[in-house]
Amino acid sequence: MHIPRRPLGIVKEIIEELGHEITYAYDDLCFVNHNDFLLQFEEKPEELSLFFNTECAPDEADAIAERLVPASALKGLSVSRKGTYTMTAEEGDKLKITFHT
Repeated sequence: MHIPRRPLGIVKEIIEELGHEITYAYDDLCFVNHNDFLLQFEEKPEELSLFFNTECAPDEADAIAERLVPASALKGLSVSRKGTYTMTAEEGDKLKITFHT
C-alpha cells in the first residue's frame, strides 16, 4: 500500500500566517475555520484544490483566495480555486460532502 506524502505542515503554516486554522484534516482534505473552506490535496502533493462552503459569503471567499493563492506559491505550493461544497448530515453521525465545480 502506497501512502502519499503531503506537505500538511507547510499548508498549516500558510493557513496560520493568514489568520486561519486547520480545524480538521482527513485523508486528502483539510477543513479550515469551521468549514468556511477546505483544501484538497491533488495527485501531485504540491497541488491543492480550494473549495468554499456554499454558506461562505462570496466577498469573503474572494478575499481569502486572493491572499491564499500567492502565499502558497511563495512556499512552493499551487492552489487552484475549484468551486464550492456542501455538507449534509447522514445517519450515524456521518457527514456527506458534495463538491460543486
